Amino acid sequence: MEKKVSFTLAGDERIKKTRDFKSVFEAGKSLGGSTVALYFVMKNTGKPRAGFIASKRFSKRAVDRNRAKRLMREVFRLNKHKLVPCDIVFIARKGLKGASYKDVEKDFLDIALKAGILRDR
Repeated sequence: MEKKVSFTLAGDERIKKTRDFKSVFEAGKSLGGSTVALYFVMKNTGKPRAGFIASKRFSKRAVDRNRAKRLMREVFRLNKHKLVPCDIVFIARKGLKGASYKDVEKDFLDIALKAGILRDR
């Protein structure tokens, strides 16, 4: 029987606490693309979790930072079933400002493939 894939983003699939962000930054590895940079650390159990950062260095306008976080959340939400259990922190880069969803998704999948966090399917 085939396993059903859920495309929701539950609270336990998000990194929210400062100590969790710090642990990913300290113990994890990083790779970057033109629209996003990823910090990631592998886990043995559970499901993938993600945190999202769009700082004032990315844009002074809150509307731009919020759009960036929405795009990154959507990319994670629709592709999390392809990932191995890991903690990921997405960081918005300047290239994300005018990017479409497809641009961000392609960039994320390229980085994830390079990082080795995509499942073999």
